[in-house]
Amino acid sequence: MKAISFLLLLMSFTRVFSQDVQSASKSYFHLKLKVLDAENHKSLEGTFLKLYTKNKPQRVDSSIVENGYAIFKLEKGNEYELLAQFDEYLTQRASFNAACYLQNPSKAFCVSGIDIEHISKLSNQSSLIEASMSMKKINLNDVFGVEHIHYDFDKWEIRKDAWAGLNNLIQLLKDNPSIKVELGSHTDSRSDEGYNMVLSQKRADEAVNFIVNKGKIAQERIIAKGYGESQLLNHCKDGVNCSEKEHALNRRTEIKVLGYQTNKKPSVLQRGTAISGARN
Repeated sequence: MKAISFLLLLMSFTRVFSQDVQSASKSYFHLKLKVLDAENHKSLEGTFLKLYTKNKPQRVDSSIVENGYAIFKLEKGNEYELLAQFDEYLTQRASFNAACYLQNPSKAFCVSGIDIEHISKLSNQSSLIEASMSMKKINLNDVFGVEHIHYDFDKWEIRKDAWAGLNNLIQLLKDNPSIKVELGSHTDSRSDEGYNMVLSQKRADEAVNFIVNKGKIAQERIIAKGYGESQLLNHCKDGVNCSEKEHALNRRTEIKVLGYQTNKKPSVLQRGTAISGARN
């Protein structure tokens, strides 16, 4: 009986020791993040930051920007996603593909959505990443392009290579549930104006149907509008000889913000363990 008790105690100590060794062998990055207005580069004090793991969409930490920044602890080898939310601004996402560190230890992260400004070594198993994230203020009638949405000449069907751009738009609408937008489609100048107006409307309708059906976005939040050849981006108007590449520039889809609701008194933000603001 004593032998069995001793064995169980030994197994318990072994398990604890193993966990301690495993924890000690882990390497981390501390992310010191500033959040700035995309236009004037002023600090957006009060921005709410939420950190998620990408492999299991689960929030692991959160913070509020105070006195210039917030700090998060990221484990090397994990993948993360960071959401920044601030009233009257479009929600911003940043992705951290930490797995690229395993392929090239000289890299901190393969990142998108933030700008890394400086990396310094804190210890053998810890480094500090100083970075910034920009957020765009929502202004009525703001127009911005949607990348990778292409149409075959004289066609309006959604091609598979347009799915990525439309999925990005779905994510934008989900991240910003208060905004209403117009999805505007354009053609090049070939064919007559009336035909191009109808063609562009069909393209806009197809794109909106994709977003509503696949993204489960409320129909009343997005309006389809065709502009035909009325808003060319270059000199390729009727009678001008242009290359296919120049014509393709005008066959585009754009988003216009039609309205949004502000939330001057947000619900209570649950702060996590991350650090906000300067610590002297």
